[in-house]
Amino acid sequence: MTAELIAQAAPPRAAAQAIHACPICGLSGAASEQARVRSNLRAFANETFAVWRCAGCRSLHARDEVDLAHYYAKYPFHTGAVDWRMRAMYDNLLRRLRWVGLTRDQSVLDYGCGGGHFVRHLNDRGYRAVGFDEYTAAQRRPELLDATYDFVLCQDVIEHVPDPKALVAKFDELLRPGGTLALGTPNASAIDLTRPEDFVHALHLPFHRHILSKAALVSLGDPLGWSLVRYFPSMYNNTLVPFINPRFMLYYLRCFDNNLDLGFEAPRFSARLLSPVAAFWAFLGWLFPPETDVMAVFRKPA
Repeated sequence: MTAELIAQAAPPRAAAQAIHACPICGLSGAASEQARVRSNLRAFANETFAVWRCAGCRSLHARDEVDLAHYYAKYPFHTGAVDWRMRAMYDNLLRRLRWVGLTRDQSVLDYGCGGGHFVRHLNDRGYRAVGFDEYTAAQRRPELLDATYDFVLCQDVIEHVPDPKALVAKFDELLRPGGTLALGTPNASAIDLTRPEDFVHALHLPFHRHILSKAALVSLGDPLGWSLVRYFPSMYNNTLVPFINPRFMLYYLRCFDNNLDLGFEAPRFSARLLSPVAAFWAFLGWLFPPETDVMAVFRKPA
């Protein structure tokens, strides 16, 4: 980063200031912390965005409204191809879903499926899955939201929406009695706003609008009577496959321009990738996953 950009991204001293009412816990009047954070996409890396932490539930919120259509037009998750790295992560995600009860006779909705890659992964392995995504033309099929499902997967979606609680209410409508919701999302409790560059990928501005704290996430289903089945303190990209774990990925990104685009491009080489540190993260990084991206699995009452 240039000196000018570092100055822009540096957070102001934490202070309690009136912001907005927290859409998670409803507390209004004060933010315990604030920061300005750059975007982690190369096209927008010279732009910074304000984020604040609720003094009550400790969730994080983007302060200002932006033209999200402008930013999503260059969103790599909607266009990236499936390679061996993605297949390793998808296999790990499927293994996780099996642990919490997913079977081939259940109907599955991948809500916010992007290009539908994981839906195809499930179908190829004999699961009855469909996908919906508001921002991908091929996956924008609103008729799918008129049905109900045994299992709903929502991976990296709830932090993008303007009203997380409304989305949870929608999931209650989509789930059949006894159905399961697997909700993967960043964890605000593990993000330190005094070091925004260290957490630029979990913050993922301006796309992430509301990031729930761990406490807010695990209690999200309480008003609906849902039970918490399991909490995973890591993301599904934490695999045993060498090089495919968050610790190595973060190290790899920092060897270059530390932008998320690198994960969707052909692998690059740096002398730093020959270091003992790189080798340690490549082969043993899965033992030390950061708790910045997690998953909570809920079950609706039968």
